Amino acid sequence: MDLIERLADKINTLDLPQMMIIDHLNSSSDFGIYMQPGSRVISEDWSGIQERLLPFEIAFRTDDFELGSNTLWKISELLDSINSIETDGTYEFNKLNIEPQPFSINVDVSNKGIFLLDFSVEITQKIKLGE
Repeated sequence: MDLIERLADKINTLDLPQMMIIDHLNSSSDFGIYMQPGSRVISEDWSGIQERLLPFEIAFRTDDFELGSNTLWKISELLDSINSIETDGTYEFNKLNIEPQPFSINVDVSNKGIFLLDFSVEITQKIKLGE
């Protein structure tokens, strides 16, 4: 499933202060998207078709608090407008839910603020039965 790659590609089309990577924040990257724990099956039929909810988070660490807030609001507005995503065929995109809106969580030891945007994506996926 290529969902996180498609989301990152779409977000990186924006005029951002730096390229967002697919990874948690670390010593070499201050801007990332990653999947959160807690994905769940919303519904499943007898043929193995599942409606699934997948939680994601975008994190941005910066010492420019206005830039951090504005960047995540820009991404939030983009995600809010997504009606479809081209996929690799292993799933169908249904919808994207942002909850809550962008927020800052703290200032780290280097006096940089960490700004977060949490959202979930609902997909339809055919699961192979008997495996």
